Amino acid sequence: MNINFSGYNENVVTFETNSNDVIMGTPVKMASSGTVAKCSADDTFCGVAVNVRNGYSAVQLSGYIEMPTDDTFAVGYQNITADNDGKVKSSTTGREYLVVYVSDGIVGFIL
Repeated sequence: MNINFSGYNENVVTFETNSNDVIMGTPVKMASSGTVAKCSADDTFCGVAVNVRNGYSAVQLSGYIEMPTDDTFAVGYQNITADNDGKVKSSTTGREYLVVYVSDGIVGFIL
């Protein structure tokens, strides 16, 4: 790709994590007040863990993000949910995001 969307409107917030299964680079969901957890298949996610350390996760809530996927995406608005492997997938029920980049196994979208 000859252009770069990184840095656009990025917003990162620190949350507690309620378990050790939150891994950097994976979608997360709200678990309780001020706490995030790993997503399961078909979960609507609030953001992506960009750093995890000592029971805390820095979660990107807005801006451009690239995520691994096993699904096929087209550019434009798409409903996206988490899958079971820390990736994302196309969905009929998930939250709608603007997909701006598609490559083999990668989808780039605006949170």
